Amino acid sequence: MMSFKTITFELSEEQIKDRLELAKTLAKESEIIAFCEAYNCPFDILEAHASRFKTWLQDKRKAESYTYDDLIDNPEKGAYLNLVYDSETNILEQIYTQVPLVSQIKDDLYYLEQYQIFDLGLNLRNAHFDHLDLSNESANYLRILLELKSFIDNKDLGHYLYGDLGVGKSYLAACVANDFAKAGKRVAFVHVPSLFNRLKQLFNNSSEMEFVLNVLRKVPLLVLDDLGSESITSWSRDEILLSVMNDRLENQRKTIITSNTTPEILLNLYSLDSKGNEDKIRAARFVDRVKALTKPYELKGKNRRKRL
Repeated sequence: MMSFKTITFELSEEQIKDRLELAKTLAKESEIIAFCEAYNCPFDILEAHASRFKTWLQDKRKAESYTYDDLIDNPEKGAYLNLVYDSETNILEQIYTQVPLVSQIKDDLYYLEQYQIFDLGLNLRNAHFDHLDLSNESANYLRILLELKSFIDNKDLGHYLYGDLGVGKSYLAACVANDFAKAGKRVAFVHVPSLFNRLKQLFNNSSEMEFVLNVLRKVPLLVLDDLGSESITSWSRDEILLSVMNDRLENQRKTIITSNTTPEILLNLYSLDSKGNEDKIRAARFVDRVKALTKPYELKGKNRRKRL
């Protein structure tokens, strides 16, 4: 039986010439020069493996071309097969390598490991109070900012941030959540419509659903982002939201809610479900928990998303 390892292919004179020309071209590249100096790699090795060196150079440059933001969302873009040469054994090997920027991002975003439920978009993962542009902000906005910055240390139970689209509610909530995570505290940042889509998929998996609900009840900081934009049902209001809010209130756990809806409209919003059924009493129970747990703050102003 013939092994593929023993098969050799003779190169034509033209192929040998092309390989030599490629090696000569590669030998002028700064990365190749640095490689040969670092590993004491002779030209004949470069010539013998010219195509591998060419691929290595292309992959290395591509991985190094990605920006910080590119690699936050997909760190695998910063990976490539690096070449290592052993001058004593004359062996050229490939080793999985990541560009240094990937390690830097991992170090910078270490706090994300504290998230038990993670619905943070790319722009919110690196949200921090010191990244805010405070030029031309109102006194009201600055006052809210001070309240939120001290939330990690004070005795407040929660905040209800409401206002028009784009005024920065989710960003400020993410700033608070990231502060908690940096302090080593467990956090859950939940996009409410996405939460209920997720829970509906768990109807036949009671253990997994209970795990998610326990996180929502017991995590030291819970952010409910975009409350009121979900499809409201008696189940989502009474079995999930009321249950979670009641547990957090009784156990004095910190909560932040963002919404486009004012606190005054919450009662009407949650009185009607998606089928048009009205239940003001149960809606009032839920809204009462929200008001008992959180202080309302209205964020005003122009769309801040372009500045964040």
